[in-house]
Amino acid sequence: MSKFQKFKYLSVFLIGICISFVVFYNMNQKALLNKQESVNNAISRSLIKIEDEINKINLVMESMNFFFENHDEVSQELFERFTNPYLMELRNIGALEWAPRIDTVSKNGTIKDIPDITTTDADGNFIRVDSKSVHYPIVLLNPLEPLKDALGFDNYSETTRKTAIDLAISSNQTTITAPIQLVQKNNGLPGFLAIKAVKNPKTKETKGIVAAIYRMDIFINRTLKNELPLMHMALTDPAAQSSPLFSNFMDSSQTIVNKKSIIKSVKASNRVWNVHFLPKRDYFDYPHVPESYIILLLGVLTTGLILYTIKKNDEYHDRLEARVQIRTSELEASNKMKENLLREIHHRVKNNLQITSSLMNMQKRKLVSKEAITALSDSQARISAIALTHQKIYQDKDSKAVNLHDYLMDLMEYQKKISPSFTYKIDCPYVSVDLDRAVPLALIISELVTNAVKHAYPDTTKYNELTIDVSRLDKENVFLSIRDNGKGLPEGFELEQAEGIGFEIIRALCRQITATLTYASTAEGTQFDLKFKNLS
Repeated sequence: MSKFQKFKYLSVFLIGICISFVVFYNMNQKALLNKQESVNNAISRSLIKIEDEINKINLVMESMNFFFENHDEVSQELFERFTNPYLMELRNIGALEWAPRIDTVSKNGTIKDIPDITTTDADGNFIRVDSKSVHYPIVLLNPLEPLKDALGFDNYSETTRKTAIDLAISSNQTTITAPIQLVQKNNGLPGFLAIKAVKNPKTKETKGIVAAIYRMDIFINRTLKNELPLMHMALTDPAAQSSPLFSNFMDSSQTIVNKKSIIKSVKASNRVWNVHFLPKRDYFDYPHVPESYIILLLGVLTTGLILYTIKKNDEYHDRLEARVQIRTSELEASNKMKENLLREIHHRVKNNLQITSSLMNMQKRKLVSKEAITALSDSQARISAIALTHQKIYQDKDSKAVNLHDYLMDLMEYQKKISPSFTYKIDCPYVSVDLDRAVPLALIISELVTNAVKHAYPDTTKYNELTIDVSRLDKENVFLSIRDNGKGLPEGFELEQAEGIGFEIIRALCRQITATLTYASTAEGTQFDLKFKNLS
């Protein structure tokens, strides 16, 4: 396994796992935010509902105040008939009461007899109250039957109630007591009274008080029945320095204060209540949405499947690449063998040509006729040109072309050995001649050079020079010029009419490779120009 493959697998794994965990986190975070939003909405609704209930208390108190201002004598039946709609509509109210003001001392200082007015002792038992100057005993109650023992209870005999009554008289507003223990059937749970002082419209003297009795647990449970399932709640009265008015926390009140709860304040007439909200564990714990775990599992499985697929593809490509490499190696070995075989063939052809030239040389030594010797020498030169071409072919690294510059250098050195009475100059860039043109071109150049060496320099004492220039005309065409400084061609010489076998060979080979041969000759020398197409 390569480093790149390891990096690729690790990258795919990390990306897949990261995406899976991001989706997992986002789903749970969204669920958590939804829960927080639900809690925040529940808190807002709770505060609105509590304030709404307090407003309803004020309306009830104002209505009862108006009723008793305009009625001097009210029977229990009339009182019930008047207050029943409130109790039916506002089920949070525990009871409604009327407590007239009773003065025990008349304006002239006479002590009045007072009816049976009671209060409660430390154990909650009703006992006769000590005579005071003012009393506010309960005279009318609705509902009466479950609470009739409270009739005659003096609201003015208990400090918390007395404070609220005095404030209601002085402010002429509805007042709410601090947390109190209700006089009957309260099970030890706190409650509060909403009190309104009733005055005589003419004299402005206080006639009595109307009050609404609330048990706090009933008040909260009924008001916030849809919100309490979401959170724990405690309601405290900071000014009262007492136990909470209400709490559904499992812990003690001290723990409630220390908890990181959300605290809101509600104005309850003359009092301020602090409401402590603490979302239940289901609403602030990490939600652990089941779907998120399914998505996480699917993400991990998908990542594993992708890694498996990528690995299988890599293994397939590796096997394919190995097969390609093996096949390539086999082809390279086969090509190498073929190239070596081709070089061997060209080498053997060159050797065979040299053997042929040696046999001809042996034959020359036994001949007497100059013409025959000359003919054999010319043939030897041609055979040498062909042999030199094959030598250059097998020396080429691909055995597919001949380096023209190297060939010209070797050819001129060979001619120099035969006829050392001349010098030569070669100006040739790198030109690679393809195999189809190599042998014909070699024979053409050899014939032209041989003719120049044999016929252009009758006087070997002079400076005899042969110049060969090669240039590329374009990507396909090459121009080759062979120029000597000899005596020039015979008068009346025409290339197409020349009868020597050398020129016959030149004309035939030019037609074979589609080359164009032109010449120019003066007394200062002769120049042959060859233009041919080279595809290598």
